[in-house]
Amino acid sequence: MSTPQDDGSKNSMGISTYLTVPILVGLLLYVINKKFGKTIKNWLFASFWNRAMKEYHATMRDMKKSHFDSMLQHKSTDADLRKRSVLRVLEIGAGPGANFEFFPKNSKLMVVEPNAFFEPMFYENQHKYPDIKMEKFIVSSAEDMKEVEDNSIDIVVSTLVLCSVTSVERTLSEVQRVLAPGGKFYYWEHVHDKPGTWLHLVQNLLSPLWSFLFDGCNLNRSIDQTVLGCKGFSQVEQKRFNVPLKNGLWGFIRVHVMGQATK
Repeated sequence: MSTPQDDGSKNSMGISTYLTVPILVGLLLYVINKKFGKTIKNWLFASFWNRAMKEYHATMRDMKKSHFDSMLQHKSTDADLRKRSVLRVLEIGAGPGANFEFFPKNSKLMVVEPNAFFEPMFYENQHKYPDIKMEKFIVSSAEDMKEVEDNSIDIVVSTLVLCSVTSVERTLSEVQRVLAPGGKFYYWEHVHDKPGTWLHLVQNLLSPLWSFLFDGCNLNRSIDQTVLGCKGFSQVEQKRFNVPLKNGLWGFIRVHVMGQATK
């Protein structure tokens, strides 16, 4: 027969166990997130983005082709490459490699991509385009492209990347550094809608959560204005447009800018 004291001890042990388990689970999740959180997040984002880009790329293919077609008229500043009609192209944030088909044949391609989980997806796509010669895949941020030499690149390409870099200004400074004189920066980015629209307000409100969920992507960056403000470009041509994708997540980033900036 149990005494009131025994029942009290059992209740205390039950409460202690009830509290200890969630505390231990919480500590375990904290340690896992601290040690592997970035890796897990990068893997999840790479898997999600690879699937999402298939719909986006299929819808936007013709517009993107029109945007990049002028690369075919560009001439390298390197005398040997120019003689062989070869361009040295650098793509920042290449992801799974959705832009191969837009690069001129015989291009020498270098890639700077911070998420290493995109690399196998990228090379899987690269096999479909044997005319594009890969020079190097660099796992690094666009704000620090120290492995790329000054004045060595004819064309720099950025598509849906500047929304998620830590600093657009530092990235553009690096783009200017690596571009050869007369080289061109092709960009295709989603941007903040104009003030006074409901989307402008929603983008401001959702941006912190959006950034957490989608690998640092910011909904409310006026990237076109930032490019225009860069003094290192001799000429900037750009225009805003809305993508035809409106359902689901695409509705929040439907306002885009496409442009070319010349060093």
